[in-house]
Amino acid sequence: MNGPTIEQLSSDRYELLGQMTHATLADFVVEYFFRRMTWVVWLHHALSALTLAAAIGVAAQQERGFIRGLGDFGLAFVAMLVVLLPVHELIHAIAYRLAGAGDIRWDFSVRMMAVWVIAHRFVVDTRQFAFVALAPFVVINAALIVSILLFPEAAVFLLFVLLWHLHGCAGDWSLLNFVWINRDRGFWTFDDDNEGRSYFFGRALPDRSSGGEGVASHHEPTPS
Repeated sequence: MNGPTIEQLSSDRYELLGQMTHATLADFVVEYFFRRMTWVVWLHHALSALTLAAAIGVAAQQERGFIRGLGDFGLAFVAMLVVLLPVHELIHAIAYRLAGAGDIRWDFSVRMMAVWVIAHRFVVDTRQFAFVALAPFVVINAALIVSILLFPEAAVFLLFVLLWHLHGCAGDWSLLNFVWINRDRGFWTFDDDNEGRSYFFGRALPDRSSGGEGVASHHEPTPS
């Protein structure tokens, strides 16, 4: 791996930009998907709005009625939880493996109805992280769009599945938004399953008190 190791991230060249506790990852999503919104999040919202509008439009065109459409909506939610959620995380795991991760683990929260993949103590940079984060979004949504075109009689149900999957990608997009917000600092991250946290690093800022020749003195070291 050409990027920094975990030990190197604890040097003065890098700075801890933030961290996410796995058990309360919903707090991170709220912060970076709803509160600190950029074009990244607005794009996701636009895609969701377009998908919802398409589902309603197709339902009206097919004269499915409110009750039948509501049934499609509920069934799509079940399909998302039972089928797409495991597939989504499996694609994350495959993407991590392709990026070079060796120790891949899984965790879940019944309360948050969430499952996530952990690449234990494996550092990824911006490009690798974007690949891992977007892989399920691209693969699953592309498959759903093709299915909608091939099976128009099931288009309403499939559009609602697509809508639920977009909702399920909110965590990935909140992380991408975090990367975008800190794009000027660079981005390196790793998970620590033993501590139940993910750590996000960027390049340390120059120390203004030394004329820009040093590095920021408030650097927080990586947990061991």
